[in-house]
Amino acid sequence: MDKKQKIGLTLNISILLMTIDHGIRLLKFFTLQSNILAGISAMLYIIFILREQKSNKKMPFIVKMLRYISAIDLVLTFLVVALFLGFIVEEGYFSLYLNANFFFHFAMPVVNLISFVFFEDKPNLTIKHTFIGLIHLLLYAIFYMTVVLTHFKDGMVPLEYDWYAFAQKGLEIAFVCFFVVLLLGYAIAYVLYKVAKKGDKK
Repeated sequence: MDKKQKIGLTLNISILLMTIDHGIRLLKFFTLQSNILAGISAMLYIIFILREQKSNKKMPFIVKMLRYISAIDLVLTFLVVALFLGFIVEEGYFSLYLNANFFFHFAMPVVNLISFVFFEDKPNLTIKHTFIGLIHLLLYAIFYMTVVLTHFKDGMVPLEYDWYAFAQKGLEIAFVCFFVVLLLGYAIAYVLYKVAKKGDKK
């Protein structure tokens, strides 16, 4: 195992530990789901990178793909919190980076991205994989909008069913946010696709 692989292994172990310690609750949130997905993909990465060192069997593509999807999800989480949610929470911007939120919104996204970009073997991606990389985001967006629509009454949605506050200014704004988040997710997927392709050429 070379130095790069050892660092990647270490970072994936830290991702898994942060997930176990801070991520097994509040599953309705995309942030929590993404952190858990990152933890699962990190656990699989650890298992298969160790197997690769012992038997020279290559890591399955699906494991690398899960690492790609988790990178997309966590970068999106980081950006939505930093550029949107931080400005609308009553407790103040930095409340989203206190205690367990520090791991959910900052540590996990940053460590996961550094590991994926610099220290992991990248999946051999084609452009179609940028769309496959959005599967979790798309399913979650449909789930979220379904909850919002089914609880829309008298021109509003209670915050307990609109936990990202996208519908507080009306359903039209919620749908705009729906498509903006999907477009942002695809932009992230495409950038990470280019990073992976660049890594293939080295």
